Amino acid sequence: MPYANVNGAEIYYEIHGEGYPLLLIRGLGSNADHWYPQVPAFSRRYRVIVFDNRGIARSRDPGGSFTIGTMADDALGLLEALSIPRAHVATLSMGGMIAQVLALSHPERLNGLVLACTHCGGEHAVRPSDDVRALMGRYIATASPEDAARAAPCLFTRKTLEEAQHLLRPYLEASARYRPSAEILQKQWTAIQGHDTWAGLPRIQAPTLVLTGDEDVLVPPENTKILAQRIPGAEALVIPGGAHQFLVERAEASNRAVLEVLESVDTGKMERQG
Repeated sequence: MPYANVNGAEIYYEIHGEGYPLLLIRGLGSNADHWYPQVPAFSRRYRVIVFDNRGIARSRDPGGSFTIGTMADDALGLLEALSIPRAHVATLSMGGMIAQVLALSHPERLNGLVLACTHCGGEHAVRPSDDVRALMGRYIATASPEDAARAAPCLFTRKTLEEAQHLLRPYLEASARYRPSAEILQKQWTAIQGHDTWAGLPRIQAPTLVLTGDEDVLVPPENTKILAQRIPGAEALVIPGGAHQFLVERAEASNRAVLEVLESVDTGKMERQG
């Protein structure tokens, strides 16, 4: 299996397709396999790089605490290990926080940027309800399959949970292959609590698309408006019928939106700011 020794961690990665590089970064507890709805579509046009964040699935955590900035350094280190000077970056949730930090610390390494169901952190982020926080908090504390199942309404719409088991099955299989430990979930959660890029967002230069599902209860859609207003030239799009995992629930519409904006960057219709 391919690994890169990056920033003190061993990072597992996969490369699919050929063309301009597209780095995909997922969120809390997720692993590279959760990109299954996107990789086939994106790899027809791009060289798609997926990876497990430190301590997740096949990647190894050297120990100690870490921050969103640490994981941004991991992503940068992976690009360097693969001799990629610049890439498009598409993300989900905590992955979007990682990409915000990367876009601010190393703007020259990002071309197009896609931020899905994420927020700027700090006092300006719109937080979920107490009920949602309680469900997620219990899962993060135990990492048990039972608490993961109880937290499913935080991630998927009721319609998906009740009527679309065919959408859930591959997601659950990817989750079951590499269940994260409670320790690593708690480290990631602590890193998320320390995330705050609000002041820096106007310095992001990459052409940016901000995406959200209209039924996301974990990262409420208001956060997309905040990001789009703060990032120069950013476009915002709301995906109807999607919750936090709208990249799974509404994969076709989401993939189309991402590919369209990256094509706009490729052809110069969307330009860098600053």
